[in-house]
Amino acid sequence: MTIGPYNAPPDVRRFQQRALIAGIVFTLLLGIGFFLDRRQFFHSYLFAFSFWSGISIGSLALLMLQHLTGGGWGLVIRRVLEASTRTLPLVLILFVPIVLGAHSIYSWTDAHELEQHPVLVEKSKYLNLSFFTVRAAIYFAIWLAFMFFLNRWSLLQDRTADRQWGKRMRVLSGPGMVLFVFTVTFASIDWFMSLDPLWSSTIYGFIFVASWALSALAFTIAVMAALSKHEPMNNVVAQLHFHDLGKLLLALVMLWTYFAF
Repeated sequence: MTIGPYNAPPDVRRFQQRALIAGIVFTLLLGIGFFLDRRQFFHSYLFAFSFWSGISIGSLALLMLQHLTGGGWGLVIRRVLEASTRTLPLVLILFVPIVLGAHSIYSWTDAHELEQHPVLVEKSKYLNLSFFTVRAAIYFAIWLAFMFFLNRWSLLQDRTADRQWGKRMRVLSGPGMVLFVFTVTFASIDWFMSLDPLWSSTIYGFIFVASWALSALAFTIAVMAALSKHEPMNNVVAQLHFHDLGKLLLALVMLWTYFAF
């Protein structure tokens, strides 16, 4: 079985051009914001990072869920999910400014702040910039490893039609889902909950697990709605698939609402 070349529809190419122009404009505005108010810049940057990285990381969870459960709903969106996960190297690069600007974001990096709150002195064994960076490297290493193997084995499955690749993806996705929950939980604590190091929540990590999967699915449905108007997806995606995706989206909304409540 061979895979033929795929040419993006004209609408997609036009969208890519417009997105490139918008990206250049907003990158310039980003640079202006950095010089106007550096502290606010890094806080706003962290907020934007949490949204866009959630689509890429959440897509990894949905991809592993599809390999574990099967079903037509996941088969038609697999290529979109895989493409989303392949932006993880870019997400890693975009995380670097957060490390560089940590002193403008996190109060636990300020020695004066530690002196005012004795409890932070004890927490500094965990909340320190060196260990913070090491943990982030571990999270990204795990996510990138899953991304690499799931994308590679999926391509080999298409090229060879050998069932062993599908089995490998299912076997990897089992422990992968467990590691995903753990890594996202710790990442959300490190990157976002530690903005207020005196506050803690036992449900905080699960909120991010649900919200990132939810944002990834919403993004995927929007992409599929656009692609389904053109070849070859218009001959593959049926209304029934969107019904299934809508039900899963509702389930994730309810799950996120429950965690948030």
